Amino acid sequence: QHYFIQSNLRRDMDSISGAYNGLERTPLSFVVQLGYSVGHILNDLCASCWFTYLIIYLTDVQKKSKDFAGVLMLIGQIGDGIATTLVGVAIDKINSRYGKRKTWHLIGTICVAASFAFVFNKCLGCENKSEAVQQTYYGVFILLFQFGWASTQIAHLSLIPVLTVCKKKIVFLNAVRSGLTFTCGIFIYILMWYLLHEYGSGMEPLGPGDAKAFSYLGFIVIGVGLTFSLFFHVTVRESSDDELRAQLEEQEGLLQSQAQRREQRTIKDWLKLKKFYLNGAMYMFTRMAVNVPQVYLPLYLTQSIFLKKESIAYYPLMMLICSVIGSFATRPLSKFLGKKVTYICGAVLVGGSAFWFRYQSTVNFCSTYGATALVGAGGSIMLIMSLSMTADLIGIHTETGSFVYGTMSLLDKISNGIAIALIQHMHPDCNSGLINCPTAQYYRYIMSVVPGGAALLGTLVTITMAVVSYVSSRSGQSNIVGSIQSTADDDNDAFSDLTDPVLEPSVTS
Repeated sequence: QHYFIQSNLRRDMDSISGAYNGLERTPLSFVVQLGYSVGHILNDLCASCWFTYLIIYLTDVQKKSKDFAGVLMLIGQIGDGIATTLVGVAIDKINSRYGKRKTWHLIGTICVAASFAFVFNKCLGCENKSEAVQQTYYGVFILLFQFGWASTQIAHLSLIPVLTVCKKKIVFLNAVRSGLTFTCGIFIYILMWYLLHEYGSGMEPLGPGDAKAFSYLGFIVIGVGLTFSLFFHVTVRESSDDELRAQLEEQEGLLQSQAQRREQRTIKDWLKLKKFYLNGAMYMFTRMAVNVPQVYLPLYLTQSIFLKKESIAYYPLMMLICSVIGSFATRPLSKFLGKKVTYICGAVLVGGSAFWFRYQSTVNFCSTYGATALVGAGGSIMLIMSLSMTADLIGIHTETGSFVYGTMSLLDKISNGIAIALIQHMHPDCNSGLINCPTAQYYRYIMSVVPGGAALLGTLVTITMAVVSYVSSRSGQSNIVGSIQSTADDDNDAFSDLTDPVLEPSVTS
């Protein structure tokens, strides 16, 4: 979702930057650049916890039913998708003397701070009530959290064109922002490692005795995130729309002439385009191949191969590091092989990890690092390539690009939420302490069948996209190899921006 919004924003800024010939509104001081860069840290910290620890916290620590956790994850995913769409529209409709983007950022920050810690704590005042009551309790806080998360994210991203139109500054701000996202992931996993060691239940399996560690995790995330959000609001000033309009007037004629030369594409046009549906399916399967391993790796580690509970901290850390390493490979690979073939290479890595997870021994558990590395790197490559192909699909049609991004993001959220809810619903009833229990085999199947199947389906859709491209250009000189193997000219600015040296391949909701 972050890259959907970000890539659209970058395309718009690239065209504007060209029209301005590098004109800068007001030089950005180091403090302002730093303040903007840390304005998303609260969101990044919460996102790292959400996917990795929500399910295992509710099922193993709170001892709630599998359906209880699955429904709450589904509620969160649907709430996130809807909130992103609504907030994106609302930001441009409401004006404020404080700055409409900073106002929404502040509203989002307050909502996140007021709700997130409750998600990782016991049900206050309803601990002994029915699961339906407790589910309503957690559901309210999760919806509030998702609304706040979406508000903060969109407001923060939309501030970039307000601060600068210089392409180099835009790339720099996004690079620093993505680097801090990676740092937040490392911080969360190391913190969880420390908290389980210091405040957990010792050598006992993960259970109610570790509730204090998760509670401290929630409060520390809010405390650290609020500190950086305060710094952001103190240091970053948002210009009013009137000021921006005055600064843009002298370039208005040039921008209008550029817009008139573009072929306009309406929402109806997108709905008639086969590639629109194929691209959406590819992104949906890609997200499933990335998100499901992130959610179920902790459960696989503790209930399938019976590692100690600290493993739920350092194995996800390994996955995150390998995701970033994989991102470095995407640019040279795509130039040499093309984007579609590079995507398939990532899918092969995920498929290899699926086989490895399925047959991983409970004795030589150190080799699990290999499977974790493969799914991290492979998922990162698939995600970056799918986003790059989405940016290519939109091309110059940025006037309706938000519809494409919003539709695919909503499809991603709902499909992943439904998948996780179904996985939880089909979970067999058994105590995890028994090696022969179906639970041990169940998570082996989940970590192999779901990401492996999603990678396979994503590959089939990508090949279908190549075939459709070939058929549509059959009257020219192109052939099927040319359709699959992009040239260097295909590597446009949108792709190069999407593959910054450091990025957030798997920790965004």
